[in-house]
Amino acid sequence: MRAAAVTVVCAVVLGACGGGGRSATSASSTTSVSAGASTSSSASTSAPTAGAATGASTTPVSAAPTHPTAHLVAVRAARQQTVDRVVFEFSERVPGYKVSYVKKPIVQTSGREVPISANFVLEVRMEQASGFNQDTGQPTYTGGTPIRPAGTRAVGEVAQVEDFEGVLTWVAGLNADGPFRVSTLSAPPRLVIDLPS
Repeated sequence: MRAAAVTVVCAVVLGACGGGGRSATSASSTTSVSAGASTSSSASTSAPTAGAATGASTTPVSAAPTHPTAHLVAVRAARQQTVDRVVFEFSERVPGYKVSYVKKPIVQTSGREVPISANFVLEVRMEQASGFNQDTGQPTYTGGTPIRPAGTRAVGEVAQVEDFEGVLTWVAGLNADGPFRVSTLSAPPRLVIDLPS
């Protein structure tokens, strides 16, 4: 019994110290994805540390679609310490996504270009996601688009491009094609993009 108690205490101490050779980049529990790699930990309600976006890259980042459809409820963009942060909040879960630089924001169903005031465009394509609930016939996202945040340095505006058949696409208009870091949070489910600025 005493040996079992000692084993449990040792395991707790090693876990708190970040055993396993991984360095902690945030005090919160997130799933961080950058340059195609992911690191998972337990869920938390706090946001990632707004530091220098450790692990940021210009490489596209993606995660497989989730089912059923996740419903967008809020979009925010703001400056936090050394990063500009864009947040997509959902009511059920974070959907699958691909975050990457594109030349122009294009509506895929029509080929029409969405005007955006920016030199560089970071596209956030979310799959099995929508700002409209087909079951209730009501929009779940009632905020505006485009969003022009005050006080940001990297992000000039955030705009919806398309919401069609489970594919929801937004873009962030940026003043430079710098590195970005993608992470997800739960309670509530959020897709978070940090851009050093």
